[in-house]
Amino acid sequence: MGPFVPGLRGKFNRFLSDIQLLQYLIVFFGLFNLSLCLYEDQVGKFDWRQNYVGKIKFASFDTVSAAKKIIVATEENVVAALNLKSGQILWRRVLEQGCAGHVRALGGVSDGDLITVSGGVPAIVRAWDLATGHILNEWPLAEQNPERLDSPLISFNTTGLYDPERIEDVMWHIKDGTLHHILPTYNGDAHKTEVEVTSYDSKTGEKLKSRKIDAAFISKESTCVLAVPYIACIDQPDLADKVYIQHLYATDSDFQAIPIIKIFGSETGHLSNLESVPGDEPVVSVSRDNGETKRIIVINTESAPIPNDLSKDTALYITTADEGKVLLQTSFENQVANVAAVELSTFSPIPNLSVSLSHNSIQAPTIVASICPRQPKGTGCRHLLSSEDHSVALLQHSRLVWVREEALANIVAVEMMELPMSDREQAIETEFDQKENFDVDGSWDVVSMMVRRICSQANQLKGLLQAVMGFSPPQSTQRADLVRDEFGLHKMIVAVTSAGKIYGIESKRGEIIWQLRVKNITGFSKASKKMVLYVQRGSRHFPHPPQCALLAADKETGNGVIYTFNPMTGQPLGEVTRLGYKIKQSMLLHVSTDDFLRPIILLDTEDSVHAFPESAKATAASVAKSVYIFTADQETGVLSGFSLAYSTPEELIAHMVWQVILPTKTQQIVDVVSKSTIERVHSQGRVLGDRSVLYKYINPNLVAIVVQGVGSTHKNTLTLYLLDVVSGAMVFSVVHKRVRGPFHVVHSENWLVYSYFNEKSRRTEIATLELYEGKTQSNTTAFSSLTTTVLPIVERQAFIFPASIEFLRETITEKGITSKHIMVALANGGILELPWMLVDPRRPINPEMREEGVIPYMPEIPIQMDAIVNYNQSIARVSGIHTSPSGLESTCLVFVYGLDLFYTRVAPSKTFDVLKEDFDYYLITIVLLALTVSSYVTKKLASRKAQKQAWK
Repeated sequence: MGPFVPGLRGKFNRFLSDIQLLQYLIVFFGLFNLSLCLYEDQVGKFDWRQNYVGKIKFASFDTVSAAKKIIVATEENVVAALNLKSGQILWRRVLEQGCAGHVRALGGVSDGDLITVSGGVPAIVRAWDLATGHILNEWPLAEQNPERLDSPLISFNTTGLYDPERIEDVMWHIKDGTLHHILPTYNGDAHKTEVEVTSYDSKTGEKLKSRKIDAAFISKESTCVLAVPYIACIDQPDLADKVYIQHLYATDSDFQAIPIIKIFGSETGHLSNLESVPGDEPVVSVSRDNGETKRIIVINTESAPIPNDLSKDTALYITTADEGKVLLQTSFENQVANVAAVELSTFSPIPNLSVSLSHNSIQAPTIVASICPRQPKGTGCRHLLSSEDHSVALLQHSRLVWVREEALANIVAVEMMELPMSDREQAIETEFDQKENFDVDGSWDVVSMMVRRICSQANQLKGLLQAVMGFSPPQSTQRADLVRDEFGLHKMIVAVTSAGKIYGIESKRGEIIWQLRVKNITGFSKASKKMVLYVQRGSRHFPHPPQCALLAADKETGNGVIYTFNPMTGQPLGEVTRLGYKIKQSMLLHVSTDDFLRPIILLDTEDSVHAFPESAKATAASVAKSVYIFTADQETGVLSGFSLAYSTPEELIAHMVWQVILPTKTQQIVDVVSKSTIERVHSQGRVLGDRSVLYKYINPNLVAIVVQGVGSTHKNTLTLYLLDVVSGAMVFSVVHKRVRGPFHVVHSENWLVYSYFNEKSRRTEIATLELYEGKTQSNTTAFSSLTTTVLPIVERQAFIFPASIEFLRETITEKGITSKHIMVALANGGILELPWMLVDPRRPINPEMREEGVIPYMPEIPIQMDAIVNYNQSIARVSGIHTSPSGLESTCLVFVYGLDLFYTRVAPSKTFDVLKEDFDYYLITIVLLALTVSSYVTKKLASRKAQKQAWK
């Protein structure tokens, strides 16, 4: 081969460069097809998000950093920084769920360091950056001490670590970069009782020193609190007459035991409720006289109780001001919060530091952090208040700066309500109210109808002229933006929280319209704290106001409590009804009274039946024979079904129809899932490939019972029962071995979707069931559980899901025509809209077996990023998803709640019944005008041509 020509070499190099540039361009432009995103103007247009931190547990003012803020730790296992001026979250860190993330101590903020202790066994110590919230260091603390293995106060498990059941006895204190771990122990001999204090470097975890202090006054019945640097105890609560105080940090050389202090003799009442007063001074409070009053003890060598008796409901806090140590006493009476400041040493009042406050969101507040800086105009204090209803407020110089509704971080019940009609629509509704104008003989009052029509049109004309001329319209009883829209997309979200506070939130912007609180109520279950919210009457029955009923349990007695209110305004529609019995089960009847109110049937623990309200007994009696009710007891594992009847015209009774008993030793009921009461099924069957129809098994009385148990090989199992709660027939059951929770179930139409964690494969899986009657339908008119005897055909399949699931909920629409999608709350904060066809159990394994609308089976379910409806707005700790139909058949409204709130709308089958937002109205108008003009011109030309041809 001859020599390579230099000119050709240059052309060849340029050719290679062009090819490489072309490859880059192809890759660059190819990325546009892979990019799925939102336009900037679409963010927040149909959705909104609100972030919360939960009820405050620890708080401290950050006065060291340049940007002043408040550091808080909450009962929801959250560490966060709040803006001092606005209360907005600057940064937030969500810790582990459950006991592993409980924050047990927070300190070091005044020294420029943020140290937290969380968890139990082992305890996790973290050092945080105050400015950004980033973790600087993290180390575990779980020591083994064989000398205390027999201690009944702090017991140990088989590994020698602290027993989680007694982890609350461990005390923590953080000061000057040192973490003090305080552990009282009792070895059976009162003279050998000790308090071990171990000190660590809070940043590195290095053990500095450990010492044991003799504390013979501590016994296994003692109640002890930490009032740094002392520990205070009372012996046998409710029977004690002495408070014992001991110094913790004195060394062996200078240690002098603080003498035992006798406070009250037995003739003045026993002592109880020993508490440490938070703040800047070692002070404790103790109750006497059966807990009605309490006194405080300032701990020192000459300590004695301050002789002023305080109310048991008075909250205490100690802060430092120019006057010295100040005791802040917070009380709440007649909806007014009073903060009284007194000198700690003399108990003399300080008027300039005492304030009073009245606000709807402040209910029985306590001061969790306080600071009184010196200012040119004098000393003024900032108080961070945490209310009984979980709200957080900053009080500065007797002025309320901001309020955060942290009760919304723990929602237990939700309903979406249609907004009321506008005043004009209400006038039209009144005008055409024919019921009032119907005479006995069947004639119509024409004159009165004509007069109302003229008055209505005159008012409409008056309103139009006022709007055109710029005059202000007459004052209305409702806000202009809180009326029903054309497509039913604007609704009122009624949310009930675990603190007994109820909120009315409009869905368009997430604004809180009203709020109220029902005192001394709690959920029916201690674990979930769930309450029941019923919509007895909607907003479509003007002039009757809408009505909701909240069912809860009394905190003290456990008896049922019913509270009725107007969900549009928050106004109560009656007094709180405190029942004389405990509620076992409740049900909203499908019929209504003459004033469109749906009664509630209540079943108490004695299996007696009650109707609410009492005036609805006649309505309940008319349908009592066709009403069945069931109960599921998680503690006993008993499932029971009852039929209702009237023993007398005024008394309802329940007859037990069936009963199923599950063995509680090996099985435990985890969840009971029924279908939505507002769900509508559009299609009765499914068209197959051979054009035949496979009819759905649509049983409205079918309930899914989720049971967790232990198998014969001591492996966790999941059992799913499909039970007909009218007849008690077991329709289907399936067992999954070597699986554990969390379990989430969706039950809709003729299918179920449930998720679990597979221990064998160590992955999350989704299983689906679909029930069919066959190719012949047993009853074409109505389904009856008492006459149907044929068991359904069950199609089932399982899929691998590549993420952890926190909650599942199906979409729902007005008529049920739109395809069903599954809303999946992911552990990483995303809300996934999962199409049903991806989890369809009829997906064929053999690709050659094709069916219309069914894709071939693949074990993995892919997560499409464009299916994440909240894009980059992560939602932490999702506890529930509520879906509601809108006026558009294509659109479903979705409300996600947990630690955060998120609202959006989804269209599973796209928006087939509404024009797109970028629809070109100008273009279609021009086209229509052009077609109209051209048709007119063509008509003229055609007629002229026909006329000319006629003259020929």
